[in-house]
Amino acid sequence: MTLTGRTGTAVLGALIVSLCINLLLAGMMIGGRWYDDDDGPRHGRFLGGPIMRSVPEDARPLVKEVFDSHKAEFDTHRDAIRQARLKVAELLKADTIDQAQLSQAMNDLLQQSQTMRQFGYGVMLEIAQKLPPDVRREMADKWAKDRFGGPPPSSE
Repeated sequence: MTLTGRTGTAVLGALIVSLCINLLLAGMMIGGRWYDDDDGPRHGRFLGGPIMRSVPEDARPLVKEVFDSHKAEFDTHRDAIRQARLKVAELLKADTIDQAQLSQAMNDLLQQSQTMRQFGYGVMLEIAQKLPPDVRREMADKWAKDRFGGPPPSSE
């Protein structure tokens, strides 16, 4: 089925808007800001999201220390995402859409978002390796309960 004319233009426009919204939401989740009661604005979604809420109190200083040690890298990734978003926005404001440029800009935004996510996963791996097994188990159970409504399946 080929879409041409007004219908094709409307579908293409809807797809572009949908993709932009999805990328915006993904970027917000990855590079969002959060607040620490003691220090004010902090960096990263992990420390303000479900992962930090699942960290036992006695492990929070270690988690905060690891995230703080990577603050500069998180800031660099967040800035790259912001620049990529601005480029997409600039292209979307044009009277005529240059499909090749918009596609390239959106691919760049997607790549920057994926790079940030991969970096965040590496930091989480670093934290997991530093936590004692009992704390990791408690954290995993709380996280699974918060995210999925119950404990993860037992590996026994």
